[in-house]
Amino acid sequence: LGKWLIGLGIKVFGYDSFGWRISAAVAGVGCVLLLFILGRILLASTIGAAVAAGLLAIDPLSFVQARIAMLDVFVVFFGLAAFTFVVIDRAAAKRSRGTSARPWLAGAGIAAGAAFASKWSGALVIVAIVVLTLSWEWVSRRQIASAPVRRGRAAPLLAWLVIAPLVTYALTYLGRLEGSLLAAPWGPESWFRQLWDRQLEMFRFHSTLEATHPYQSPPWSWPLLKRPVSYFFEASGGDYREVLAVGSPLVWTAAIIALIWLAVRWLGRRDSGAPEGVILAGFLFSWAPWLVLAGDRSAVFLFYMLPAVPFMCLAIGRAAARLIALKSGRSLVLAFTAGAAGVFIWLYPLLAAVAIPEEDWRNRIWIFDSCDKPKAVATRTTVTETRAEKTIERTRRTSSADDLPPEGWCWI
Repeated sequence: LGKWLIGLGIKVFGYDSFGWRISAAVAGVGCVLLLFILGRILLASTIGAAVAAGLLAIDPLSFVQARIAMLDVFVVFFGLAAFTFVVIDRAAAKRSRGTSARPWLAGAGIAAGAAFASKWSGALVIVAIVVLTLSWEWVSRRQIASAPVRRGRAAPLLAWLVIAPLVTYALTYLGRLEGSLLAAPWGPESWFRQLWDRQLEMFRFHSTLEATHPYQSPPWSWPLLKRPVSYFFEASGGDYREVLAVGSPLVWTAAIIALIWLAVRWLGRRDSGAPEGVILAGFLFSWAPWLVLAGDRSAVFLFYMLPAVPFMCLAIGRAAARLIALKSGRSLVLAFTAGAAGVFIWLYPLLAAVAIPEEDWRNRIWIFDSCDKPKAVATRTTVTETRAEKTIERTRRTSSADDLPPEGWCWI
């Protein structure tokens, strides 16, 4: 789906830098709007929602990803739509207990399927909204024991949160696979068989990937900004130009503190419907699974953290909503938002390929220059070739560390 959307921009505006980037830019703006809506509903605070949406708008990583033709921003857009719709559905379900008509739940399932169809990591959105909705249903059933209220609730959940996402995912392959829709699904000429084989092919690729990359980084390090990704770099006439996918050290550090504060509050209340529960679920389901999913695979990057960033901003928005009620807290919120804007302005040349002198560039890298490479490790690669009906195996030995990331905190 993400490729379809990028292709739509190219179709409308032409095959140039504007055409292939416009769809991502529109999605990036949409993410800010959706986060404000979600924040306003969750936090019941316009100030808190505005702080969260404003921080997302000037988050360096979100800014960069919304300006390039990559798939990740679409996962964020549809993921936020799914969370927004499921929160609205919960409020509507409270007002009309027992009804099976749940259009917002349907919207949440379709949006989650669209996130999944943009990139496989979007499947985490499906898991998150299923867990949230089931926890809300469980609490609701404990509070309301009457059979008429409980009857008929399981079917909509199954239909809209499981079947709808899978159907949405499959529909995005129309026009991309050959085969007949009328053939037996297991037959080689079936469109559904082609769809299934494509999934297996993709799974084999990702599960056996052993490639390394100098900008890769382990998932535990993403919130700490250990190793950003440089998409573009050019040195000319003593000036440097770069596009660096990196977060704001100020905002991301504050977000970690705010998330810990939210976790303490939530553990004290254990209310899955509280804002803390939704924000923590959004953050943890976006980032924590990578601690396991990455496994032995090396080619994972900081920008995989992108779907978690809106919930980091929401955590700060939640804290801001509490602080703004205090007389002394207003100055703190104002100072922090001004500081966040200042960091964005300071980093802007590194985000938008603005030419600056080398010294200014190095000042923006700051202390993140521990870029020593690890020691080279000898590797052995066996290549099999068939020549004149004979199988020949060639062994190649290498001992280079050029494709490995630095060991320290390195923004270069």
